[in-house]
Amino acid sequence: MPRRVPTYRPPAFRRRDEARPSSHERGYGSAAWRRLRLQVIARDEGVCRICGGVVTGRGDVDHIVPKAAGGTDALENLQYVHAACHSRKTVSESR
Repeated sequence: MPRRVPTYRPPAFRRRDEARPSSHERGYGSAAWRRLRLQVIARDEGVCRICGGVVTGRGDVDHIVPKAAGGTDALENLQYVHAACHSRKTVSESR
């Protein structure tokens, strides 16, 4: 049986991914982050703070002010959002 052809990734993508630390190395694998994430989800009651829709399936905890722009992990700087809303917000912030 033939093997699957590997997906092509341009060299620029590979360099960016290799240079970025893992999520655990950035602090998102710790017990403290998991507790904080659950507090945000409970506070926002499963409602996306960007579009107002109910989050069914996967949701993300987003930094309102990105950490790269001086934001913190404080509860008031975090919001629960749809994964798609989070992706759109991240793209718009990177422009």
